[in-house]
Parts: sequence; C-alpha cells; structure tokens
Amino acid sequence: MNSIEMIAVERLFEEEGILAGDILSPTGVLLLPSGLDIGSLRSARPDAIELLQKHRIEKIPVKKHEPVTVEEFQRLVSSFTPPIARLNPLLSRVIAHQMGAIFTNIGNRELREEGVRSLFSIGGTLASEIRRIPQITLSLGEDAERKLDAAFHGVNVALVAGHIASRLFPLWPEFIRSVTIGGLFHDIGKAFILTSGYSADIIKMLRNDRITQTHPLLGEALLRDAGIRSQDILSFVRSHHEVWDGSGYPDGLTGESIPVGARIIAVANVFHNVLAEKGEGKKRSDQAISSLIASTLGRFDHFIVRALLASIGLYPPGSVVELSDGRSGVVLETRERNLIRPRILLMTGLRRQRELAPEIVDLRVNTSVSIRRAIDDFGAMPVPPLVAVGEGRTNVLFRKYRSPARLE
Repeated sequence: MNSIEMIAVERLFEEEGILAGDILSPTGVLLLPSGLDIGSLRSARPDAIELLQKHRIEKIPVKKHEPVTVEEFQRLVSSFTPPIARLNPLLSRVIAHQMGAIFTNIGNRELREEGVRSLFSIGGTLASEIRRIPQITLSLGEDAERKLDAAFHGVNVALVAGHIASRLFPLWPEFIRSVTIGGLFHDIGKAFILTSGYSADIIKMLRNDRITQTHPLLGEALLRDAGIRSQDILSFVRSHHEVWDGSGYPDGLTGESIPVGARIIAVANVFHNVLAEKGEGKKRSDQAISSLIASTLGRFDHFIVRALLASIGLYPPGSVVELSDGRSGVVLETRERNLIRPRILLMTGLRRQRELAPEIVDLRVNTSVSIRRAIDDFGAMPVPPLVAVGEGRTNVLFRKYRSPARLE
C-alpha cells in the first residue's frame, strides 16, 4: 500500500508522519526538507503553515507513520547490537509448565513434592539469570494462551523480587537466590484452595477471607513436606502477606520483624498483581509503580520500594510514551540517577526504515525533549506454551532438573 498522501497545507499539523519530498517555493527556494518529522516541525516551526501559504503551496506529500506493534518491538529488541539482556523465554516456559504441573497434580503427594524439588533447582538458575538482566520489566512474561496465569505470576514475582534483592544486596548471592526461590513459591499454597471446589472468581472475591489467608501457611507446609529446609525460603513464603503496620497475615508481624526477603516479595507481588489485572482495571507499569509509591506509608518498607523505583524508573522499560515534540516511543533503558530521562526507541517513520536503522533517543543527552505522558505498555513478552510430545505429556514434570542432596 502506498503510504504517501497529499495533505492540504492547512491540515498539516493535524497529521502524523514525515515529509515525503522537498518543499520548494515557486522560485526554487527550499522551504522544508524531505524526511522532516511533522511532530518535530510542529514544535520547532509553528509558523510553517503560514510560510507555505505565503508561497501559495496548497498540498504537500506526507508519509504516514506506521506505529510500532508489540510484536515489532519484541523483534527489534532482539536484534539490537549489543543485545539488550533479557531472560530466555524458554526458561520462563519451562518454569511455568512445572508450576502448572504442580497445581494440576496437587492431590498426588509424590508428584507435587517431586515438582517442588525440581523447581527448587531451576530457581537457582533463575537467580543467576536475574543478576545479568538490568531491565527486568523487559523479561516479564505472560501466558500466550491464558491457561497458566497463576504459574506465570510466580515466575514474574520471582524475577522482580530477585531483581530488587540484587539491587539491595549485590554481594549476597545466596540471599538473592533465596528471595528468588521464595518469590517463585510464594503462592504455591493456593494450589490446595484452587482445587478445593472454589472457582477462580470466588477465590478473587474472598481475597481477604480466612480461606485465602491460609495459603502462606499451606505453602510453607508443602515446601517442608517436599524437603525444603532453608529457613529463609520458608519464612519468606510464610510472611509475604505481612504488612509494615501489622495488619497483614498470618502472624500480624510489624516493621522490621517481618523477614526482609518477605518484604521484598510483598512489593514484587503487588507490583505484578497491578500489572496482571484484566479488563478496565488493567494498569501500565508506570501506573503500577505509582500505586506502590502511593501505598508505601504503613504498608511496605519504603527502602524496598525506593530500590525498585531506582532500578526501573517512573517510566519502566517497555512503557510506550509520548514526547514533548509530539513523537512517541518505547522506553528501552532507565538509569538510576535520572529516573525520568531514559533511552527511547522512536516509533516514528515507516516499518521498513525502522528495521534497517532503529532510531534511539537518549533523553539524558537530548535535553530539549522530555516525556509528556505514558500511553501504553509493551513490557511483557508473550510466551507460547511448551509443545506436547505424545499422549498425556501436557502436565508431565521435567526430571532434567534434579534437586541437590540437601534442599537448604
């Protein structure tokens, strides 16, 4: 399809695109060069329409912008040199599959405990991966078929929690590993509730009911039965719903009496819960971080919220933003010392041009442009399910990842 349109001069600033040819006066003087972005022109030359009308130019050729799609963004990010570090989607897929198998086989003690031990081992691999990924929101995954939402929630909370722990305690790899594994298992106790005859909708309505408030205790008991002996991991799973002011459960702990790993998982859990909401309540990652900041007092450890904010910024990587000059783009990287001036992949121009030479703007360097507002979120990676091999393989547990002799 030909993307070039002849636009009436008086409508020029109503359009989005780039000039498709040099605009010359009747005497051959260059008025506007080919390739000029209309959004930039609107900001830099608000008198452009009057200039063109003065020279009796009635129409000009404009190439329409083709907006970046989620699929194109994911493809472009994967093609950058040097590459942007992200979690291998296969690891997310395997972990979510394993978690889903535990939920499915929760009534079979042998299978569920074998699944827990297998995930414990994979959790160590996940913790190692987290330490090399600076832009954690670009590694969050979502189930492409919406069948393993609870499992992907565990993976994503583990990613965010491990990321926060690595920021706060970079020299404590064992602590980072424990927080990551605790985040992975934090809701495992819900498997018993979800298979007890209650529908997912009823479980959501009963979120503050005694039934759902038992899941931290059930999760801790399940891990103990499976041979997990790490007191850190067990306490993180038990206490991830404790609240700074003492209004949480199951023990009503307050302030610093709440294990620090549990405090980290609590922040990661709420952050991803806001992102994972469906329908009209669904929020972008920038709104999720704003919600955390607003509810910090009395609920969360503010040092932990600050650590998350410092690493992902007010506009986390993956946020689609509108710039002050009218252009739009996707946030690629946030720097700790400048939370509102990240690096941005521009969404302007034709798709084939972007694929040849993606244009990236560093707002820390280009101080004439700023972010006006966030409009969307491309952070989550759609992760397809594992392909079943043979009959009855859908819920099989992978035995490749064998647990160590001691689960500590």
